[in-house]
Amino acid sequence: MKEALALNTSFAQQLREEFDLPTPIAVWVVVTHIFVLLCPLLLIWAVDKYASLLPQALANATLVQLASAVYIGATAFEVAQNSADRWYLTEATRSVADLFFNALMTAAFCMYTIGFYGNAWMSLAAVILTIIYPFAYIKNHPSHRGINGMVVLLATVSLFLVTGDPAAFLFLVVTGLGVYFITFVVKQRAQWLHGWAALVFGIAFLAWPWAIVAAANQEITGWGVCIGVALATGVVAAGLTPVLRKMPPTPRQT
Repeated sequence: MKEALALNTSFAQQLREEFDLPTPIAVWVVVTHIFVLLCPLLLIWAVDKYASLLPQALANATLVQLASAVYIGATAFEVAQNSADRWYLTEATRSVADLFFNALMTAAFCMYTIGFYGNAWMSLAAVILTIIYPFAYIKNHPSHRGINGMVVLLATVSLFLVTGDPAAFLFLVVTGLGVYFITFVVKQRAQWLHGWAALVFGIAFLAWPWAIVAAANQEITGWGVCIGVALATGVVAAGLTPVLRKMPPTPRQT
């Protein structure tokens, strides 16, 4: 019993040493990252249950589900990078784990582009950009973020062309809010925003299964709703900016 207690105490101590964050913030950040990790499962479910009911068939439903598995694998590398950095996010860290995270994420969206719509020129563009991405990252060329963004845009447009539901574009809108939070994490080092960024990225991903389910049930989301969400997102960001600029940095634990 004493040996087991000592082992548990040792593990708890080692776990605390993995984080440069206060315990409540560490829990918040980890839980939100688990949420992001699980969100692609909802897309897998939506494709499995509703793909046959869409007004236009997916080009390759199996590839969409495989892309979701790659997406989950990519986020695991992001978690590994966070662990290496002791979960205290500062400026972007360039490492093998970060390369794998971004390259696999780009590959996942390339697969989504092909699996959703299968358009020849869009698929070819996505493949070429995905091949170029790792080299741009390794060379630290400024274009590497734009390359990733272009592949995400192609995937989003592909899903819209299949479903006809503007809700697909909410992925881009809400992802923009997540990038906004990450920017302030890096600038202010207020680490509780790291959790908000992760939560928002996860919510953004839910726009895609929403579009599939809505289209399958012939309940297309109106452009007015999407524009309203986009405007509300912009208002929230503008309103938060003066507050976030005054956020003190989270003290490191070591």
